[in-house]
Amino acid sequence: MRSHDSPSSNAKIILFLGFSLAALGIITNDHKGKIPALRTSMNIVTYPVKAMINMPYSASSNIAEFLTSHQNLSKENDELRRTVNIYAARDQQYRSIASQNKNLTKALDISSQLDDRYLLAKILAVDTDNFRHTVNIDKGTNDQAFEGQIALYGKSIYGQIIRTTPYSSELIRITDPNHAIPVQNVRTGDHALAVGAGRTNRVYLEQFDELENIRAGDLYVSSGLGTLFPTDFPVAIVKEKHYNPADSMTTISANTVADFNKVREVLLIWRDTKKLPKEIK
Repeated sequence: MRSHDSPSSNAKIILFLGFSLAALGIITNDHKGKIPALRTSMNIVTYPVKAMINMPYSASSNIAEFLTSHQNLSKENDELRRTVNIYAARDQQYRSIASQNKNLTKALDISSQLDDRYLLAKILAVDTDNFRHTVNIDKGTNDQAFEGQIALYGKSIYGQIIRTTPYSSELIRITDPNHAIPVQNVRTGDHALAVGAGRTNRVYLEQFDELENIRAGDLYVSSGLGTLFPTDFPVAIVKEKHYNPADSMTTISANTVADFNKVREVLLIWRDTKKLPKEIK
Protein backbone atom coordinates (compact mmCIF):
# COMPACT_ATOMS: atom_id res chain seq x y z
CA MET A 1 0.00 0.00 0.00
CA ARG A 2 1.50 3.37 -1.03
CA SER A 3 1.57 6.22 1.47
CA HIS A 4 0.83 9.80 0.57
CA ASP A 5 2.51 12.98 2.00
CA SER A 6 0.29 14.93 4.33
CA PRO A 7 -0.75 18.51 3.47
CA SER A 8 1.20 19.92 6.41
CA SER A 9 4.46 18.38 5.15
CA ASN A 10 3.97 19.87 1.71
CA ALA A 11 3.29 23.28 3.22
CA LYS A 12 6.52 23.18 5.22
CA ILE A 13 8.51 22.25 2.11
CA ILE A 14 6.95 25.07 0.13
CA LEU A 15 7.60 27.56 2.99
CA PHE A 16 11.23 26.49 3.24
CA LEU A 17 11.77 26.84 -0.49
CA GLY A 18 10.15 30.27 -0.41
CA PHE A 19 12.38 31.54 2.38
CA SER A 20 15.42 30.08 0.72
CA LEU A 21 14.64 31.83 -2.56
CA ALA A 22 13.98 35.08 -0.70
CA ALA A 23 17.23 34.83 1.23
CA LEU A 24 19.11 34.05 -1.97
CA GLY A 25 17.57 37.07 -3.66
CA ILE A 26 18.43 39.34 -0.71
CA ILE A 27 22.04 38.14 -0.63
CA THR A 28 22.41 38.63 -4.38
CA ASN A 29 20.92 42.11 -4.38
CA ASP A 30 22.87 43.10 -1.25
CA HIS A 31 26.09 41.98 -2.88
CA LYS A 32 25.23 44.14 -5.87
CA GLY A 33 24.43 47.09 -3.58
CA LYS A 34 20.80 47.33 -4.66
CA ILE A 35 19.13 47.23 -1.18
CA PRO A 36 21.07 49.49 1.20
CA ALA A 37 17.86 50.71 2.83
CA LEU A 38 16.83 47.17 3.68
CA ARG A 39 20.22 46.39 5.20
CA THR A 40 20.08 49.58 7.27
CA SER A 41 16.60 48.69 8.49
CA MET A 42 17.72 45.22 9.45
CA ASN A 43 20.72 46.63 11.35
CA ILE A 44 18.42 48.97 13.25
CA VAL A 45 16.05 46.14 14.11
CA THR A 46 18.79 43.74 15.18
CA TYR A 47 20.96 46.31 17.06
CA PRO A 48 19.21 45.89 20.46
CA VAL A 49 19.62 42.14 20.18
CA LYS A 50 23.31 42.50 19.32
CA ALA A 51 23.77 45.00 22.15
CA MET A 52 22.15 42.66 24.66
CA ILE A 53 24.29 39.76 23.46
CA ASN A 54 27.45 41.91 23.68
CA MET A 55 26.57 43.49 27.04
CA PRO A 56 28.05 40.78 29.33
CA TYR A 57 31.31 40.79 27.38
CA SER A 58 31.55 44.60 27.41
CA ALA A 59 30.74 44.73 31.11
CA SER A 60 33.32 42.09 32.00
CA SER A 61 35.91 43.82 29.79
CA ASN A 62 35.26 47.20 31.44
CA ILE A 63 35.41 45.68 34.92
CA ALA A 64 38.67 43.89 34.10
CA GLU A 65 40.14 47.11 32.71
CA PHE A 66 39.04 49.04 35.81
CA LEU A 67 40.52 46.43 38.16
CA THR A 68 43.75 46.37 36.17
CA SER A 69 43.99 50.18 36.27
CA HIS A 70 43.24 50.19 40.00
CA GLN A 71 45.89 47.55 40.66
CA ASN A 72 48.42 49.46 38.57
CA LEU A 73 47.66 52.71 40.40
CA SER A 74 47.85 50.98 43.77
CA LYS A 75 51.18 49.42 42.81
CA GLU A 76 52.50 52.76 41.58
CA ASN A 77 51.36 54.45 44.81
CA ASP A 78 53.09 51.78 46.90
CA GLU A 79 56.24 52.23 44.86
CA LEU A 80 56.07 56.02 45.24
CA ARG A 81 55.56 55.72 49.01
CA ARG A 82 58.51 53.35 49.23
CA THR A 83 60.65 55.75 47.20
CA VAL A 84 59.59 58.70 49.36
CA ASN A 85 60.45 56.76 52.53
CA ILE A 86 63.83 55.78 51.10
CA TYR A 87 64.66 59.37 50.19
CA ALA A 88 63.42 60.58 53.58
CA ALA A 89 65.71 58.09 55.31
CA ARG A 90 68.62 59.06 53.06
CA ASP A 91 67.93 62.73 53.69
CA GLN A 92 68.04 62.12 57.44
CA GLN A 93 71.31 60.21 57.02
CA TYR A 94 72.77 63.04 54.96
CA ARG A 95 71.68 65.56 57.60
CA SER A 96 73.26 63.43 60.32
CA ILE A 97 76.49 63.10 58.31
CA ALA A 98 76.51 66.84 57.64
CA SER A 99 76.01 67.52 61.35
CA GLN A 100 78.79 65.10 62.27
CA ASN A 101 81.09 66.70 59.72
CA LYS A 102 80.28 70.12 61.14
CA ASN A 103 81.05 68.94 64.68
CA LEU A 104 84.23 67.24 63.51
CA THR A 105 85.34 70.35 61.65
CA LYS A 106 84.69 72.43 64.75
CA ALA A 107 86.59 69.98 66.93
CA LEU A 108 89.54 69.88 64.55
CA ASP A 109 89.60 73.64 64.28
CA ILE A 110 92.08 73.74 67.15
CA SER A 111 94.74 71.81 65.22
CA SER A 112 96.27 74.96 63.76
CA GLN A 113 96.89 76.27 67.31
CA LEU A 114 98.66 73.18 68.58
CA ASP A 115 102.17 71.85 68.12
CA ASP A 116 101.05 68.87 70.24
CA ARG A 117 99.43 65.72 68.85
CA TYR A 118 95.80 64.84 69.33
CA LEU A 119 93.24 62.02 68.97
CA LEU A 120 89.50 62.30 68.42
CA ALA A 121 87.35 60.56 71.08
CA LYS A 122 83.62 59.96 71.01
CA ILE A 123 81.45 60.62 74.08
CA LEU A 124 79.65 57.43 75.12
CA ALA A 125 77.69 58.56 78.19
CA VAL A 126 77.06 61.73 80.21
CA ASP A 127 76.58 61.97 83.98
CA THR A 128 75.44 65.38 85.21
CA ASP A 129 73.92 66.44 88.52
CA ASN A 130 74.67 69.10 91.14
CA PHE A 131 77.73 67.23 92.37
CA ARG A 132 79.08 65.44 89.31
CA HIS A 133 79.74 66.54 85.73
CA THR A 134 81.55 63.69 83.98
CA VAL A 135 81.42 61.80 80.69
CA ASN A 136 82.72 58.48 79.41
CA ILE A 137 84.70 58.41 76.16
CA ASP A 138 85.70 55.57 73.84
CA LYS A 139 89.46 55.92 74.29
CA GLY A 140 91.44 54.22 77.05
CA THR A 141 94.89 52.98 77.97
CA ASN A 142 94.98 50.88 74.79
CA ASP A 143 94.96 54.25 72.99
CA GLN A 144 97.62 55.62 75.38
CA ALA A 145 95.07 57.77 77.23
CA PHE A 146 96.22 58.67 80.75
CA GLU A 147 94.86 60.25 83.94
CA GLY A 148 95.15 64.02 83.90
CA GLN A 149 95.11 64.20 80.11
CA ILE A 150 93.43 67.31 78.71
CA ALA A 151 90.40 67.18 76.41
CA LEU A 152 89.45 70.01 74.08
CA TYR A 153 86.37 70.91 72.07
CA GLY A 154 86.68 73.35 69.21
CA LYS A 155 88.75 76.24 70.46
CA SER A 156 87.86 75.75 74.12
CA ILE A 157 88.83 73.58 77.09
CA TYR A 158 86.41 70.71 77.76
CA GLY A 159 87.98 68.94 80.76
CA GLN A 160 90.46 66.24 81.66
CA ILE A 161 90.62 62.48 82.24
CA ILE A 162 90.31 61.29 85.85
CA ARG A 163 90.06 57.50 85.33
CA THR A 164 91.08 55.10 82.58
CA THR A 165 90.33 51.54 81.50
CA PRO A 166 91.78 49.69 78.51
CA TYR A 167 88.89 50.68 76.24
CA SER A 168 87.34 53.81 77.79
CA SER A 169 88.01 56.70 80.14
CA GLU A 170 86.09 58.93 82.53
CA LEU A 171 86.49 62.63 81.89
CA ILE A 172 85.58 65.49 84.24
CA ARG A 173 84.15 68.66 82.71
CA ILE A 174 85.31 72.13 83.70
CA THR A 175 81.76 72.71 85.01
CA ASP A 176 82.17 70.06 87.73
CA PRO A 177 82.37 71.64 91.24
CA ASN A 178 85.61 69.71 91.88
CA HIS A 179 87.36 71.12 88.81
CA ALA A 180 89.35 74.35 88.54
CA ILE A 181 91.45 75.82 85.74
CA PRO A 182 93.76 78.87 85.81
CA VAL A 183 92.42 81.58 83.50
CA GLN A 184 93.26 85.12 82.45
CA ASN A 185 91.10 88.08 81.49
CA VAL A 186 91.82 88.94 77.85
CA ARG A 187 90.88 92.60 78.33
CA THR A 188 92.72 93.35 81.59
CA GLY A 189 95.30 90.55 81.88
CA ASP A 190 94.10 89.75 85.43
CA HIS A 191 94.30 86.14 86.62
CA ALA A 192 91.64 83.98 88.26
CA LEU A 193 90.48 80.42 88.74
CA ALA A 194 87.47 79.13 86.80
CA VAL A 195 85.75 76.73 89.18
CA GLY A 196 82.86 74.50 88.10
CA ALA A 197 79.47 75.78 89.23
CA GLY A 198 77.78 72.37 89.11
CA ARG A 199 75.51 73.67 86.36
CA THR A 200 75.67 73.02 82.62
CA ASN A 201 77.69 75.69 80.80
CA ARG A 202 78.43 77.66 84.00
CA VAL A 203 81.58 78.36 86.08
CA TYR A 204 82.51 80.76 88.90
CA LEU A 205 85.60 82.98 88.83
CA GLU A 206 87.64 83.09 92.05
CA GLN A 207 90.88 84.62 93.37
CA PHE A 208 90.71 87.84 91.39
CA ASP A 209 93.58 90.29 91.10
CA GLU A 210 91.33 93.32 90.69
CA LEU A 211 87.66 92.54 91.34
CA GLU A 212 86.40 95.98 90.31
CA ASN A 213 87.95 95.64 86.86
CA ILE A 214 85.77 92.68 85.88
CA ARG A 215 82.89 93.46 83.55
CA ALA A 216 80.06 91.45 82.05
CA GLY A 217 81.17 90.15 78.66
CA ASP A 218 84.86 89.79 79.61
CA LEU A 219 86.48 86.74 78.02
CA TYR A 220 88.69 84.48 80.11
CA VAL A 221 91.17 82.13 78.43
CA SER A 222 93.42 79.42 79.81
CA SER A 223 96.53 81.06 81.28
CA GLY A 224 98.82 78.03 81.09
CA LEU A 225 99.90 78.42 84.73
CA GLY A 226 101.06 75.09 86.07
CA THR A 227 101.77 73.93 82.47
CA LEU A 228 98.89 71.45 82.62
CA PHE A 229 96.48 73.26 80.28
CA PRO A 230 97.50 74.76 76.93
CA THR A 231 97.49 78.56 76.87
CA ASP A 232 95.08 81.01 75.25
CA PHE A 233 92.14 78.65 74.83
CA PRO A 234 88.77 80.37 75.50
CA VAL A 235 87.14 79.08 78.68
CA ALA A 236 84.29 81.37 79.78
CA ILE A 237 82.61 84.74 79.32
CA VAL A 238 81.54 86.77 82.35
CA LYS A 239 77.76 86.78 82.79
CA GLU A 240 77.28 88.87 85.96
CA LYS A 241 78.71 90.07 89.26
CA HIS A 242 76.61 89.52 92.38
CA TYR A 243 77.42 91.11 95.75
CA ASN A 244 76.04 89.43 98.89
CA PRO A 245 75.87 91.91 101.84
CA ALA A 246 75.48 89.05 104.34
CA ASP A 247 79.02 87.79 103.87
CA SER A 248 80.44 90.77 101.97
CA MET A 249 81.32 88.42 99.10
CA THR A 250 81.02 89.08 95.39
CA THR A 251 80.29 86.13 93.13
CA ILE A 252 81.32 86.26 89.49
CA SER A 253 79.43 83.82 87.29
CA ALA A 254 80.45 83.09 83.72
CA ASN A 255 79.13 81.04 80.81
CA THR A 256 81.45 78.48 79.27
CA VAL A 257 82.49 79.07 75.68
CA ALA A 258 81.80 75.42 74.86
CA ASP A 259 78.13 74.43 74.74
CA PHE A 260 78.28 71.10 76.59
CA ASN A 261 74.76 70.18 75.44
CA LYS A 262 76.00 69.87 71.86
CA VAL A 263 79.36 68.18 72.30
CA ARG A 264 79.63 64.62 70.90
CA GLU A 265 83.37 64.36 70.31
CA VAL A 266 86.40 65.75 72.09
CA LEU A 267 90.10 65.91 71.26
CA LEU A 268 92.65 64.32 73.54
CA ILE A 269 96.06 65.99 73.38
CA TRP A 270 99.53 64.72 74.20
CA ARG A 271 101.83 67.53 75.28
CA ASP A 272 104.57 65.02 76.03
CA THR A 273 105.44 63.25 72.76
CA LYS A 274 106.79 60.27 74.72
CA LYS A 275 103.19 59.45 75.65
CA LEU A 276 101.92 59.83 72.11
CA PRO A 277 100.36 56.75 70.44
CA LYS A 278 102.49 55.54 67.51
CA GLU A 279 99.58 55.66 65.05
CA ILE A 280 99.13 59.42 65.46
CA LYS A 281 102.74 60.58 65.74
